[in-house]
Amino acid sequence: MILTSLDIICRRWLLERSLPIHFYSEALFHSSTCLRELSFDTLQIINSANLPVGSYGEINLPDDFVDDLSVCIPSGGALGNLPKQDWITPLRIHSTTTGEFVPQESLSLGNDDNTFWGFPNGWSYYWNINDYGESTGRFFGQPGGISDGYKVIKQRRQIQMTAGFEDSNVVLLYISDGQSVDNATQIDTFAARTIHTYIDWQRSPSATDKDSREARTFQNEQRKLRARLNDLTKTDIINIIRNSFHASIKN
Repeated sequence: MILTSLDIICRRWLLERSLPIHFYSEALFHSSTCLRELSFDTLQIINSANLPVGSYGEINLPDDFVDDLSVCIPSGGALGNLPKQDWITPLRIHSTTTGEFVPQESLSLGNDDNTFWGFPNGWSYYWNINDYGESTGRFFGQPGGISDGYKVIKQRRQIQMTAGFEDSNVVLLYISDGQSVDNATQIDTFAARTIHTYIDWQRSPSATDKDSREARTFQNEQRKLRARLNDLTKTDIINIIRNSFHASIKN
């Protein structure tokens, strides 16, 4: 991928419009605004961060966080995705002794004599197990999902994990809002023309009119940019379709 910077984009725009360097700060302001807008839906600047999990399962969100793509557990050279769990409470509880936040208390399903919901030895809870601990078959309706996961709590600017992740690390993949851009920010070269048309629109008398000629020019360039950034090929489509079919046991 060939990258460029806002500095190069702004200086080229000045040269193409035969404007002096005095207009550089204005061009940089409009181009950085455009880049922030493009980062939400078109460029989608994806950042990754290895974040620590706190003592009660909390993760502080990065300053430029907009939306999460996934929270993963690093395992060797791979990342295992965790599902979102909407049932996680956004409320926190305090320790009665120290006043600090502590993990939520887990629901107790047993006791010291290995009784599970009132059934001895645990396995008696399942209806397909006889008195000798032997499976009788016909075990239907068992869910296949996992209960571990996370929930983004934006009012706290945190991610809350389920129990068991305290004092560990996870990898967060998220979309940045581009607030930290400057003239050295590296962006895709395909976006240069789109940013040029945005500067033209904002410097025109119809800067607030989304139906003006300059606005429509910017919108057309934005559509072109999305098409150019789409790297899906015929081979990828065929592979996706083939991966959707699975062999099964046949008589």
